[in-house]
Order: sequence, then C-alpha cells, then structure tokens
Amino acid sequence: MTRPSPYVRRRWLGREVRRLRNEHGLAAEPLARAVGFPRQQLSALENGRRGPDIDLVSVICDYLAVGAIRRTAIMDAATDGWARGWWMADAERMGARQAMYADLESGTRAITEYALALVPGLLQTKPFADARLRSDPARHSETFDPVAAVAARAHRQRLLLAVDGPRYDVVLDEIAIRRCAADPHIVADQLRHIVAVCAAHPTVTVRVLPIDASIKGHSAPRSAYSIYRYRDTPDCLAVAADTLTSDLIYTEPDEVQPYLSLHSRLKAAALPPNISIHLLRVAAQDLSPIKGVSA
Repeated sequence: MTRPSPYVRRRWLGREVRRLRNEHGLAAEPLARAVGFPRQQLSALENGRRGPDIDLVSVICDYLAVGAIRRTAIMDAATDGWARGWWMADAERMGARQAMYADLESGTRAITEYALALVPGLLQTKPFADARLRSDPARHSETFDPVAAVAARAHRQRLLLAVDGPRYDVVLDEIAIRRCAADPHIVADQLRHIVAVCAAHPTVTVRVLPIDASIKGHSAPRSAYSIYRYRDTPDCLAVAADTLTSDLIYTEPDEVQPYLSLHSRLKAAALPPNISIHLLRVAAQDLSPIKGVSA
C-alpha cells in the first residue's frame, strides 16, 4: 500500500490547526505569541504548502490541551507531511505537474476522473503518452525529459493496477475518443488498451459521455478534473482541475463539493460501461482496422 499523500496530509493538518484555533476562540496572532513562534510560521503551517514545523505542531497541541487520540492523528499528519515519495527524486525530469499528480494519487482508496479532450494519463499507452508529451515542448522546462516522463507515467499506472491499488472510475468524453491526439494507429491502440485494462481489472471502470448526451441541468464541464479519496483520512478529499498551464488543487470542502455534484450528473448522463467498451472497440476499428477482428 502506498504512503499517504504528503501534500494532502499537509493540507489536512493546516485545516485541523485552524479548527483547533477556532474551537478555542483564538486568532492566529495571539496563538503564535502564546506558543512563542513567529506568526509567519503558523501561517505556513495552516497553508500546508511546505513541510510542517513539527515542534510548532507539538507545542500547539500542548498549549490547547489536545486529547491523546486527536493529538496522535495530528502528529502523524505532521510526520507524513515530510515524507518524500518516489516522484521527488526525479520531479524535474518527469515534470512538476506529473509529480504533483503522483503525490495526490499516493494513499488513495478511489480516484474519479472526468477526461474532456484527452485520454487520462493513468490509462495512456507509452506511444500515446510519448506523442502527447512531445506535442508542445514550449510547455515544459529545460530539465524536462520525455523519456523520464513516460516512465513515470507507467510507474503510476502500475501502482494504480496493483492488488492494493485504488478503485478507478473515469467518465471519458467522446471528444477524447474522436479527436486525433496522435497518429491514427496510436490512438486506435490506445483505445484497445483501455478495453483490455477494463477487462483485466475489475477495479477500473470507464464510461463514455456522448457528445449529444443530455446532462441534468445542462451542465457544461469547463475542464478535465480528478477527485481523490484517501485511506488514512477518509474525511479528506482533493480535486485537481486541469488547465493549460497549471493544475488547480482544491481540498476545502466547499471547493470540492461542486465537483462531486457535477460528476454525479456527468456519470448519470454517460453510457453504461458495457456500451462504452463497445463504442471504444468500434472507434479503434474505424481508425485502424485489424483484419479478422469484429468491433
């Protein structure tokens, strides 16, 4: 089983410290003075953007007389926030965005995605991933290495499909199937790969959202996104919304809820898994026919 996501654990810890503060009616400045730490350090802890100051966390727990069970959970999160996942060693070569996704995927019990224009990375074949990663070199830093990025994507897929991997549920927009995001034979092999993965792994489910689907409320998804649920912190969810230049990460409940609501509507409008698989087979055969194979 993979370790908890350091990023998500830091964000959970920051939210828990704010909750403690509010329960005791304390603003940040008075609490920082009371425990003898700079206000900026407390802000950094509550923002969860970097490794937490474990001494500060411990002192806060002492000062606020946090109970043993809650204190253990808080201190465990502080320790987890410093963990260095496998992606850290090669983050520059694999790309900062992919490293962030690897972090978010760590320790998940379920990953739910909506893929708007491209097959999601966790289902991409090596040739398809390579074609996409090389398609727009201006988006990558000078240290980026497509070979390392493809290898990292393959490692993420192995973790997903491991015996103790998370459930993976994807709503794949028909646009992602019809658009020629690579050479036709590469796209066809990619679609057949999705069919094969679904057949071999019951934990993976793919539903195709037809272009002409009637979505409740006439919802119009504006971007691809991923929703993560975690084993160690079941009350904590994260959402990564894909944009052209970066990924927006949400962990606050009021930020996550709109995506949960939207996804329920998209899932309801999508084709059932068996019909979706048939559509993928037909699309692959149309792109690159295999003699003797019937869609």
